[in-house]
Amino acid sequence: MPALRVAVLWHQHQPFYKDLVSRQYRLPWVRLHGLKDYYGMVKLLDEFPQIHQTFNLVPSLIAQSQDYVAGTARDPLLELAAKPARDLTQDERRSALLYLFQANPVHLIGRYARYQELWERFRGSGNSPERAEKFFQAQDFTDLQ
Repeated sequence: MPALRVAVLWHQHQPFYKDLVSRQYRLPWVRLHGLKDYYGMVKLLDEFPQIHQTFNLVPSLIAQSQDYVAGTARDPLLELAAKPARDLTQDERRSALLYLFQANPVHLIGRYARYQELWERFRGSGNSPERAEKFFQAQDFTDLQ
């Protein structure tokens, strides 16, 4: 039987999340997927030099990635995560509670006991940042960051 040749093409795309007026990123997915997925997929191929694959990166993904690499991306969620928890304003704490749990409960949150604990506390408040805030101390926010 002749060998079967297979071409694998990974098409990596992200919408353009950068608001061209405010220059801020509305959602963090380029940064998060860049850290969690895109690099790791290519790096994994180092372990399998006999396997060749093609990665297609769309222009909007490349442009946004370059902003992060250059340090010019204005990402409110990254800024929120970088700020010391004790210095967060009430609005920032509520934003943290709203956005830092936007992960898959089974595949991401559930893998980390502390993250799961904080997520359950948030869910216990009806997923309301306003109600949940009083149940989260500075250390809890540090752990979320």
